[in-house]
Amino acid sequence: MITFVGILVALVALAGLALGLFMAADRRTREPGLLFALWWTPALAAAAGIFMRDPVTFSMGLVCFVVAGAALVFERASTRKSSKQRRFSPDSERTTQRAIRTQNRADNKTAS
Repeated sequence: MITFVGILVALVALAGLALGLFMAADRRTREPGLLFALWWTPALAAAAGIFMRDPVTFSMGLVCFVVAGAALVFERASTRKSSKQRRFSPDSERTTQRAIRTQNRADNKTAS
């Protein structure tokens, strides 16, 4: 029974790790993906503790998982605040694209 629970925990941890690496492959979600993948790494240690029936390894993996989860939550909170500030920046990519389109339209009108 304990081995079955260890297998389930390991599969969930590997799925979380794979999802984080998949997220990290996209440029827009690279940083959150890496943090998510790193968050699931201690869960593999906890699963190893279950496999080996070692309470110390399981406890350390669980504590590291909780600490990494708290770091992930705090990082996401600070990232959301900074992304809102960047969104309204005059040097944003959207503003630059609008300026280029406006310039192209002006050039097309003068060329006609």
